[in-house]
Amino acid sequence: MKNIATISRIFLDWLGDNESYRSKPVRCSIDGVSPGVYVINIIKLNSSVLYVQEIVSSELRGQIIYRAWTLEKGKTWKITELEKYETPVAYYKIDKEADDLLNRIEVILAAQIDKGTYSTETLENADDILSIKLPQDSELNRNGPFHKLNLLFYRYFAVIIAGILAIGILGLVFVYTTHIYTFKRKVEISMDTYSKNVDIRTKEFFHDTEKQISLLVDKLKQSQESFDFDRKNAYVNILRMSEELTKYFPARKKAYRLIARNILQAANYSEILYEISRLPTEEYQARIFLATDRKTVTPLADWSPAFASMVYPVKLNTEKNDGRGFRITDGYMSIRENPLGSGGASPHYAVDIINVSNIAYVDNAGLIVREGNPPGNIVAAASGIVMDKGWDNRYGNYILIKHKLTREVTRKYPKATAWGTYYAHMKYPAKLKPGELVQQNEVIGLIGNTGHSTGPHLHFEVHIYEKTGIYTDVIGRFDKINPFPGIHPKN
Repeated sequence: MKNIATISRIFLDWLGDNESYRSKPVRCSIDGVSPGVYVINIIKLNSSVLYVQEIVSSELRGQIIYRAWTLEKGKTWKITELEKYETPVAYYKIDKEADDLLNRIEVILAAQIDKGTYSTETLENADDILSIKLPQDSELNRNGPFHKLNLLFYRYFAVIIAGILAIGILGLVFVYTTHIYTFKRKVEISMDTYSKNVDIRTKEFFHDTEKQISLLVDKLKQSQESFDFDRKNAYVNILRMSEELTKYFPARKKAYRLIARNILQAANYSEILYEISRLPTEEYQARIFLATDRKTVTPLADWSPAFASMVYPVKLNTEKNDGRGFRITDGYMSIRENPLGSGGASPHYAVDIINVSNIAYVDNAGLIVREGNPPGNIVAAASGIVMDKGWDNRYGNYILIKHKLTREVTRKYPKATAWGTYYAHMKYPAKLKPGELVQQNEVIGLIGNTGHSTGPHLHFEVHIYEKTGIYTDVIGRFDKINPFPGIHPKN
């Protein structure tokens, strides 16, 4: 099913962290006459099953469930069940239905954009693309040819009964035999005629199909050339828009560049429209986009720590410390512009970690709003002693923990005298005091937004203390190393 990857990705992005989603209603027509509206409802039954309904409503017809889809995720997403007008669809027809669904999604995306180079033409054809033709009423089936055959049978049966009463058993046998012979002969003649007609129509079909395929190939070549041009044009325009943004909009500039790159890799117009619909118009929207977009962030659970004895420095109250639900937004040594728009760029010798489920929406003032979701706990990556805590104008509330040397650490860093971890942007000052012992995975604070920060996250560093280190703190001279240098191998 060639389009299921695109369809499932769009559905997941529409859902975000929600359990359900209802698309923007778009006008359509029913049977080419009745005006109506078309919407898509998506329900996340669990992390690997989506239930999708296409609903058409009108004053004349009421609400109609056009199609109902069940999508399940194994290694990849696939369609496990499809009903059309509450009737199961055969497996070999699903690809065609999926193509039709993708065309309808393209209209929805165009409607969500409201304006732009690629949405105008699509919305002008919305009635044709979204129109549906209802199946004939079941009453027609009862008045169809099979019903007439039944009536004919019952009439013949009545005549036969009358014959039995009139001329007895012998007359019945004669009539029955004659009837069977005549019926058999008619069937043979009909089958022969039908076979000849099928042969003729089959030859005509293949002849016409060859012509249609040839025309289709030529049309596809032209369409591909047009698509390649439009895709390149969209990429150049959005890249130009990103360059026109000043240094005071660093998040929007970065978001535009990422979206332009995604457009250059788009496989169809639906993907282009989808990417354009995600362009942020405000700086705070761009910051949320960069913090939550699946393509621009790395799940923390996918990364392995610098030392096998370390645990992830964040967790939720009711869950295990497995990195799930958290993502790295800025990695170690990534070159980034100043996040507050003051200009300049520098390497990032740490990792920034966010709790994605904590970001609900952004208010009119640009503040990230939490709606009952836990902000996420900061925990000690290893057992040790609190060496320093306090406030820093850049990093806000912070705490520094020193850990004992282990064979693993000295094997990788033979000159190390100690190692430590640094946690910043904490929501509140740490309750622990210098000199206190802290156990691995013990909560030491909450993820916060203090200091120079564009949103709630943990700034996490790993220090290796050596006499030749380029940095200095209360413990001594040290170098910063990558806290999460590798990706877990995929099973």
